[in-house]
Amino acid sequence: MSTTKIKNTLQVEALLTALQESLSQNYMLIITHREVQREYNLHFSGSCTIQEVKRNVYDLTSIPVRHQLWEGWPPSARVDSMMLASSGLDYPCHRLTVSRKTSPVQTREHSEEQCTDIHMISDSDGDDFEDATEFGVDDGEIFGMPSSSALRKSPMMPENTENEADALLQFTAEFSSRYGDCHPVFYIGSLEAAFQEASMAKQESKKLLAIYLHHDESVLTNVFCSQMLCAESIVSYLSQNFITWAWDMTKEANRARFLTFCTRHFGSVVAQTVRTQKTDQFPLFLIIMGKRSSNEVLNVIQGNTSVDELMMRLISAMEIFSAQQQEDIKDEDEREARENVKREQDEAYRLSLEADRAKREAQEREMAEQYRLEQIRKEQEEEREAIRLSLEQSLPPEPLEDNEPLSKLRIRTPSGEFLERRFLGSSPLQVVFDFVASKGFPCQEYKILSTFPRRDITQFEPNRSLLELKLYPQETLFLEAKE
Repeated sequence: MSTTKIKNTLQVEALLTALQESLSQNYMLIITHREVQREYNLHFSGSCTIQEVKRNVYDLTSIPVRHQLWEGWPPSARVDSMMLASSGLDYPCHRLTVSRKTSPVQTREHSEEQCTDIHMISDSDGDDFEDATEFGVDDGEIFGMPSSSALRKSPMMPENTENEADALLQFTAEFSSRYGDCHPVFYIGSLEAAFQEASMAKQESKKLLAIYLHHDESVLTNVFCSQMLCAESIVSYLSQNFITWAWDMTKEANRARFLTFCTRHFGSVVAQTVRTQKTDQFPLFLIIMGKRSSNEVLNVIQGNTSVDELMMRLISAMEIFSAQQQEDIKDEDEREARENVKREQDEAYRLSLEADRAKREAQEREMAEQYRLEQIRKEQEEEREAIRLSLEQSLPPEPLEDNEPLSKLRIRTPSGEFLERRFLGSSPLQVVFDFVASKGFPCQEYKILSTFPRRDITQFEPNRSLLELKLYPQETLFLEAKE
């Protein structure tokens, strides 16, 4: 390939690169509306066409495109389909003036005198109905249809509505009708519910609250909605990071109602900030961050902005929110850790109390059982003692030595002691049983045994006499506890 071809190729590539860069540049057009002496600062990307600029100016000034008379367009900007990047505009700022054409004759004379400075509309809208539209007749009126200005007067929201959700449903439907379906998802419900949705979740799920305040009487509203609020980048960013709630401030009753909401949820300072905003400063975007102690307004964005500036301010608010969110997450984690430790300590303390209570109840039951058994033992002892005393008192007196016949019994106790007593030989065996029982050895618990031959005396009939049982004249017996 020759050197000339290489140079040409490089030049073409450089031109394409420069064109691509210029298409992504953002131009600020300072447009003066001559009749009312009002100046608008509008932002457009380099890929926008001259026709799009003029249509947006129509929204601001109500001058139909074919009625617009311009000053300040570069000589190269001769076709409305031309993009701004290739029109020869001064970058980054360019001044233009727009006014309304008064009549065909005046317009042509003015055009011939200042042909180098004035660019008039003709290409895209056509001249078929030029005479019919010179004096303010809109396109829709020509064809028997309502004018676009009449369509724009449909209220965004009913006045004095009792139900906020119904008002937001109408707002969303009207917004879609005017500006298309590519727009932020407006929260359907009360402002309080939207704020709770944004800020009452766990820290990782919280979002910022974006409040869009619409005003139909502001000249900035249509441009802001169509170019900024409905830009795909803005819609996507709001969807990911914000809960977006909207309200229409056009009607005084709705405005007053919002200021009441604002005072209640965000304080009088924020309400006063909104109250002092002039109509031509709308629409407004309020960025709200929920905090534990208060609700902080991070940003109040007015309608006179660009897509890039709007995005930068949204990103800036998100950076502040993210930093605060990280601190809140750290605090929440630390708080949860402390609460977990406290719960574990409380649980351990509860288990300890339950163990102590169970131990105390077991001790109380044991003591109660011991007391019961002790009472039973005492009652049994008292009963035995009563029986013993009764038997002791009922025993016949011990006979004297001169009485005949006598039986002298010697009874050994389990402890090795001996019980000795004289009995009449004719006395029944029951008297011996009663004597032994009176000494604390009842026959129900002890056996009375003879040594030789070995006999269990307690097995005999208690009414048999001692003589009959050959326990005469003396006998040695011993006591043995029954099993």
